[in-house]
Amino acid sequence: MRLVMRSFAAVMAAALLAACGGDSKPPTDPGDGGGGGDHSVATVQVTPANPSVAEGGTVTLSAVAKDVSGQTVAGTTFTWSTSAPGVATVDQATGLVTGVSAGTASITATGGGKAGSTTVTVTAVPVTTSTAIAYARGNEIRLVELDGSNDRVIWATPRPELNYTVSGLVWKPDGTEIAFSSDHEEAVSFFQRDIYAVRPDGSRLRKITNGPTHDELASYPQGTVTVTVTNFTGDGGPYIVYAQGAREPQSALIAPGASQTLTFPNVADLGEGVQPVVAILGAFRWFGGAVADVRAGATVDAGSLTITTNPIENFGVVGPGWRSDGAQIGYLESPACILEASPADPPPGASYNPILDPDLFAPCAYDWAPSSVGADQLLIHVMDFDADEGRISRITAGSNTAGTPFVTFPVYEQVTDLRWLHDGSGFLYAKRTDLFDESVNLFEYLFASGSARQITTFSGENVRAFSISPDGQSVVFERAPALDGPADVWVMQRDGSNARRLVQNGTSPAWNPSAR
Repeated sequence: MRLVMRSFAAVMAAALLAACGGDSKPPTDPGDGGGGGDHSVATVQVTPANPSVAEGGTVTLSAVAKDVSGQTVAGTTFTWSTSAPGVATVDQATGLVTGVSAGTASITATGGGKAGSTTVTVTAVPVTTSTAIAYARGNEIRLVELDGSNDRVIWATPRPELNYTVSGLVWKPDGTEIAFSSDHEEAVSFFQRDIYAVRPDGSRLRKITNGPTHDELASYPQGTVTVTVTNFTGDGGPYIVYAQGAREPQSALIAPGASQTLTFPNVADLGEGVQPVVAILGAFRWFGGAVADVRAGATVDAGSLTITTNPIENFGVVGPGWRSDGAQIGYLESPACILEASPADPPPGASYNPILDPDLFAPCAYDWAPSSVGADQLLIHVMDFDADEGRISRITAGSNTAGTPFVTFPVYEQVTDLRWLHDGSGFLYAKRTDLFDESVNLFEYLFASGSARQITTFSGENVRAFSISPDGQSVVFERAPALDGPADVWVMQRDGSNARRLVQNGTSPAWNPSAR
């Protein structure tokens, strides 16, 4: 429809020009020396033609505008865009292309009403896996060797003074990436915490939920979003309001009972689907029907967002877990304990894909089964308050019926983590020893015996997150005096012997399953 309207406008302009007198001449292009001729842009040529660039590498493209006679039209300004930001991004003003992941992307320069393109091929960079154990320390992801040597940072959140944290580290089955949860983009995301992935050398940070990362938004086509925010609480803020894809959030003082319309320029058009708007005040978030179908070069209205007395606290996703084939990443939506999944290489934008019906299952912990058991199989821990029972069961993704529980216990005996043994012969889980014990210990369940046994005998200490070695003989785990306090990372044999501290002040240890 917009093309038709432009054509109609051109016809009307020509008619008006003719009506003003047959001797009128069209204006000459300043670059033609007054000698006449059509110097409007007819074609755009992009060079170099079909270049290649490695993942993480860059190449700068150039564009030249030419008229119908092939002469250069000087002074043409170009805007650059990419067909596949997940493969290659491009700076809209300079044409600087950055390789993101292996594949091809069409890079287009638009100027003078015309466009030209070239295909950029991004080549894969071999990923060097590591035998080291990954763990988190505050805002850092670190690797350390099993003997405690070569303890190093591979990635850290920006602005450490803001006390962002990373958690839930887990290796991809082939050892090429580490997934984790972080809150470092909490002001520019629908969630307070999102799931990310990074390579073991710290390169190629990817945002799995609500992608792309904030730094990548500028490479997308841009539009404008308006939203009206109404405050039905007694607190005037200031509220942080963010439209997904916007370069920055906005701060708004909204008096109780009042409304305010905000305009977000330079909002990335993330493609198909809608982009939500969220209001934030501390740990609380509000969202609902305010969503925008962003269109490049256009202004769209996201509708209304209402701030009520019923916000959601600490709304985000935690506990990532790779499916055994590496095709999906699961995670728990907090605080509701809804088990969801995303493709390992998801399209940009928000998504909501429950693995299990949230009306039937609210797992507090889960783990994907090893490939020998089946990629769609899960272990889940659920708390049934009606039956006063906690249980660990095996279930198929998408199932509406729970399987037979392997382990049951009083509902208030908290489970902090559970993991399949890599050969599928059983699983380990960390649980409060009994209702009145303040300790959390590690237990083993083997399918062959059909019974559980306690591995550790800690008193006044807690096993939190843990990970099992590729050979199944050792465990690395958080050992902490409190469930929510500082922890150290320890290693021991699976039978509980030879326990030793690996590092002080560490959480979320993860053993690379490919390090055999």
